[in-house]
Amino acid sequence: MEIACNSAHKNIKSVIMKRSLRELIGYSIKAKNGEEGKVNDFLFDEKSWIIRYVEVDLGSFFKANRVLVPYNFLGEPDWDEKTFKINLSIDNIKRSPNLSFDMPVSRIYERKLADYYGIKYPYWMVDSAAFAGNEVVFYPGVAFRAPRKVIKEEDIDTSLRSFNEIKGYGINATDDKFGHISDLIIDDSDWQILYFVVDTNNLFPWSKKVILPIEVIDKISFSEREARVDMTKEAIKDSPEYNPDEAVNAELEEVLYDYRGKRK
Repeated sequence: MEIACNSAHKNIKSVIMKRSLRELIGYSIKAKNGEEGKVNDFLFDEKSWIIRYVEVDLGSFFKANRVLVPYNFLGEPDWDEKTFKINLSIDNIKRSPNLSFDMPVSRIYERKLADYYGIKYPYWMVDSAAFAGNEVVFYPGVAFRAPRKVIKEEDIDTSLRSFNEIKGYGINATDDKFGHISDLIIDDSDWQILYFVVDTNNLFPWSKKVILPIEVIDKISFSEREARVDMTKEAIKDSPEYNPDEAVNAELEEVLYDYRGKRK
């Protein structure tokens, strides 16, 4: 009986561990000493496809006050209350290094943030590619109260991406361009991005949303505002359909990886 219970628990956990980033935007944050602010965006590392920062808005309707909180301080979310627990006080968050979202976020700023929060080994220190010595720049989503700048691909030297920025990026398949990125699906136990959702809205009458493993993305291009995907248009169209009202469970994952012939 105990073995059966443990098995059931694992099955339940496999269902609830996969979360849509689109649905998490707007969640409240609950600091150690109270609740204030909303989740505005997620920043992830394209090299490892792991969430690195949560962008939190502590401002009001009339004035934004957006800050980045390192993923290290994310506690256990309350999914029923749609609340993120953050292991910091509101004062800690508000006093973090100033950041203008009208300007790129540099590695220098990331270092200041790591120093402020006492993070001894920031994520980029464990990535050997980060020791090139070059100044790394991250271009966030559309700036608040600022016109969008023209971004050249050669000016971008970073693996950090904004969910709000790539949401809506077009899909460049191996034989055609169509549809766009609609969502990213994470494992809430380690904030690893596992899947992305493609809205095939310009394939009428076959228009639908399909879910794909993140490994099939070859590159994200800011200048072209697209994701290059190592699949044909037909293969993408025939991928498992995504229903936001249904959990991404073990059965669907088996279908995905049987289909792609990759990890299980």
